[in-house]
Amino acid sequence: MYNLPRWSSEFIRFLSVTPQFNFTGNIFDVYPVEIDGDITTLRLRDYIRTILVKEGYSVILGLDPFVGFSHLHGDPDTIHAILGDVLTVERTGPPSLERTLEILEKSVHNRTAYSAIILNQIVGHDIRYNSPDEFFYYLFSTSQNAEPRLLAGSSYPRFNLLIWIHECSVALPSWYTRDNSRIRQIVVPKPDPETRRALLETLTRNVTQFEDMDTASRNNSLSLIVKQTHNMQANEIISLISLVRREIVPVSDLAEAVIQYSSGISDNFWRSVDQKTIARAEEFLSNQVYGQKLAIRKVCDIINQSYLGLSRVQYSQNLNQPKGFLLLAGHEGVGKTTLAVAIKTLLVGSDHDMVTINMNDYQDDNALLRLDTFTEIDHGNFLAKIYKNPYSVILFENIESAHPNVLQFITTILRDGEVHSKEGKCVSFTGCLIICTIRLQGCCPTNLYNQKSEETVKEYQNRERAAGEIIAQFFEEQKNLDFSQLIRSNLIILRSIHHEAAVSILKSMIDRIIENIAARYHITITFSPDVSEQIELFCCQDVKRGGIGIGERLDNILVNPLSKIIIDGSFSPGEKVILTKISDTESGWEVTLSRVQ
Repeated sequence: MYNLPRWSSEFIRFLSVTPQFNFTGNIFDVYPVEIDGDITTLRLRDYIRTILVKEGYSVILGLDPFVGFSHLHGDPDTIHAILGDVLTVERTGPPSLERTLEILEKSVHNRTAYSAIILNQIVGHDIRYNSPDEFFYYLFSTSQNAEPRLLAGSSYPRFNLLIWIHECSVALPSWYTRDNSRIRQIVVPKPDPETRRALLETLTRNVTQFEDMDTASRNNSLSLIVKQTHNMQANEIISLISLVRREIVPVSDLAEAVIQYSSGISDNFWRSVDQKTIARAEEFLSNQVYGQKLAIRKVCDIINQSYLGLSRVQYSQNLNQPKGFLLLAGHEGVGKTTLAVAIKTLLVGSDHDMVTINMNDYQDDNALLRLDTFTEIDHGNFLAKIYKNPYSVILFENIESAHPNVLQFITTILRDGEVHSKEGKCVSFTGCLIICTIRLQGCCPTNLYNQKSEETVKEYQNRERAAGEIIAQFFEEQKNLDFSQLIRSNLIILRSIHHEAAVSILKSMIDRIIENIAARYHITITFSPDVSEQIELFCCQDVKRGGIGIGERLDNILVNPLSKIIIDGSFSPGEKVILTKISDTESGWEVTLSRVQ
């Protein structure tokens, strides 16, 4: 047996004590109701009519903008005896204001039958009922003078009702409702879990995917959809099941079907990326980020779980949580952002952007306002980007700099898999991979990220565990307690850069410089052995700042002097040159190039 939702029960409970009701909120939806043992859905006006009929109301009319009165329920002769020629008015068009008020007064004060008139969205739409104060004042006075009647066949007295239905944006005048106990405000919410389950049980009866399941599996699947559709209207749930039925979506893909329905068709990289690509992830990432073998191995473990849908399955799983979460920690220049970009390239390719938010820009008290605002016109807006593409790789850089309120916002994303903007828009992060980076300088002792050249897996794990405790304590004491609780199980420590890794980083940077010059200016550059050795000695002499420091030195010793020579036009497209000498002069570094014959 289907139990009515709370707002419907509230309506029924107050029929005997309130002469007017004011329905707002989710008024354009459909609402499940049980008729002869079957669940069906009705529009709000018809839903209210059905409840009133069950409660003994024998005369029910509607009043609609530009249309006038309409017959919803009741014997025509009884209606004529109470209200006169109102049904004739229905056929001839909308009545005047004076005639409307006359009909409403007769309905409220009649002693023949319980009656109700549903004023359906007349506020703000029909100027006859919106402009004159006479209309509202008259009905206000009617609410104060109305009395409950005990008619034959009724066990308790009831009011003849006036029921308003209207959007929140076109509310009744404030003076009409303020401190007015004779009108009951009822805000219609989106369907609650019990309502969604009753509706889904009916909708899925003849769906092949559910008919083939045993009772336990079917109940589990229904529970899954009930959770996934918590922010949807009944209308949307009906459309979703129609989509599932038409496209024969597997039950295991229902979470994705909900996202696709809410946000539109989006490319799900978790499905498009080949399993062999995931299997080769460690090799791919190691070719992009140097000297981080153990960190990359742990990254690949998390990516494997996310790809297979096995993240957190050993716990009581929240199916709305993001597919994966990585917390990359290390000091400056060790490759945190480079690793994040490489992960993005592995999963979505180089042609797709990663959504990147630098927390250095979100340290002030108003920072949260810039994140939790949804503006469809502003395509650069964070929530709008995710709503448009719910399958995104998201990078929150330098998370230790974020304001505590921003960290709470990110924690909500990680725990609930969705956020509601201050405009009420629900944005899902269920299909996202979320990466955060932490700079260790500000929250971790030096000895936990300056390691010896080689360390065993056990040594790495011990260091990672110790760093996790200290970082969690930092966030707990200085930033946000809730976020600190997410750190330990998701933390990946990147080691400091040592000479071998520094040389590999330098070589990759030089290769990119040469490739760019060849592609843009069609000049092929090679280096003499002495020059290569000199560049390596200069750029890798101090690796405390990792790749950032190496890149800055390479700018000075190579990129700047090469740029001057290209600007001077000393060489023409198609030429091959060799860099034979680099000199450190008073005016800066200079290079000597010779043509290759």
